[in-house]
Amino acid sequence: MQRLVRLPWLLLCALCLLSCGTRLTPIPGTTTRVGTPETKKDLDLDLRIFTTPADCSGFGIPKTEQHVCLPHVDRSSGEVRVSFYFSLKGDPYPMPLSDDQQDNLLVTHLGTRVQNGQNSQAVKIVPHEPEPVKQMFVLVIDGSSSMSENNRMKKVKAALLQRDVQDAFFPDEVKTGLVLLQFTGGTPTPVGGSLQVLWNKEDYVAAVRQLRVLSGFTHLYDAITYATGPLLAEDILDVPIDTEEMAVTVVALTDGFNNLQGSDTCSDNAGRLTTLLKHLRRVRSGEVEMRRRPQVFTVGLGRPLRPRYELPKGLDPQVSPTELCGKRYLDRRIDGDLETLGIDNASLALIANRAGGFSYVSRSKEGLGRAFRAAAAKRYNWFELRYRVDPFFLRRSFKTGIQLVSFASAEASVEIHPSAWLDAPPGVKAEDGWTVAPPYLATLEVVVPSLALLFSMSFLGAAFFNTKRALFGRTRRRKKKPGRAPPPPPPPPQA
Repeated sequence: MQRLVRLPWLLLCALCLLSCGTRLTPIPGTTTRVGTPETKKDLDLDLRIFTTPADCSGFGIPKTEQHVCLPHVDRSSGEVRVSFYFSLKGDPYPMPLSDDQQDNLLVTHLGTRVQNGQNSQAVKIVPHEPEPVKQMFVLVIDGSSSMSENNRMKKVKAALLQRDVQDAFFPDEVKTGLVLLQFTGGTPTPVGGSLQVLWNKEDYVAAVRQLRVLSGFTHLYDAITYATGPLLAEDILDVPIDTEEMAVTVVALTDGFNNLQGSDTCSDNAGRLTTLLKHLRRVRSGEVEMRRRPQVFTVGLGRPLRPRYELPKGLDPQVSPTELCGKRYLDRRIDGDLETLGIDNASLALIANRAGGFSYVSRSKEGLGRAFRAAAAKRYNWFELRYRVDPFFLRRSFKTGIQLVSFASAEASVEIHPSAWLDAPPGVKAEDGWTVAPPYLATLEVVVPSLALLFSMSFLGAAFFNTKRALFGRTRRRKKKPGRAPPPPPPPPQA
């Protein structure tokens, strides 16, 4: 009997020993535990996930923000939070990663990718601690004849001259340079006639005012190839990029399609775009120093031809005509037809995605200004990743994976172990910091398992007692106590 009674306790101790063997770390103030994060080696950057208060404080994150730095699981809403940073050769490496660049980050839960839907957001990136970085900006502006329509060039100049755009390109905290080019056909031409680097706002304003409409078709792909290749080898850029340790950021603006001649159709651009994407992969490969890998942002002036376009999975540079144009626009002519319906937002999105940037499309000078400011944005030291899955998938231990897929290569994962019985205090937040679960559900999630545990314990106690009686109990028979003999019966009545 004693062996049977001890068996549950032995099992409990064995589970504790197994748990201790996995080196799980408790998250303070919660019932969540995490394993040791795994960083994939031999990639461009090391991706480091915060799992302990010492990780956060060692990185310089104040205690007031450690609740954001550490992993968190909210089972009532299905939300998971993990924070991380990048390092190069042991030193932190600030990155231009933000919520606009979700396609550059692949997030997996239990091996399945988590991604946003058309009408819902499942992944959110919150950057922290902005840091000014020395940059060499290259602005490549469309000068084709279509830019004369509807005051398009005027809108571009007005957006570039906005005060906050100037401040973004030339921040006070750090040295930056800027090259301003225009393109139609062939090699882009520097504004002002000769190639020069603009080092201050005054020269920048003077150069922007010289932008004008040229003539000819729109050799967009050739312009980006030049700006991310031969241009950077010119001494006037090569020397300051090396000596000042500047990152290279290219911003390309167009109002239409890549168009080499009047007979071009949309499908003609598939092979040309493939050639450009292969070039971008070469100039951003692991053989090129991280700082010299150009990051490309694309800006479209107009409305998108394919507003529901979705980037293909993976980073294959091969682009088919159907992927680029869809079945509807495959053989339609660009000049005088497609360019009147919208701009080639599919090409712009593909170029930016494969070159570590993002793409903006706008018809207003205010929208263009936001795009330019975003392209010139500061880089950030660490990042908070939030993602949502069905709460059902948070009922057991799971692995969260994070992979940088565009700007550079980096990858890490961590195992997270929510409590099997109790949740951490459910969040409410909102507007729109996410989390939010109905209060009564959150209460039930804590109370019901507790009541179930108490009920199970009472049931098991009775079961053990009955088992003991059935197997080892002794039947006790009550013996009659000795006492006085019963009185004799009364005598029969006499006749």
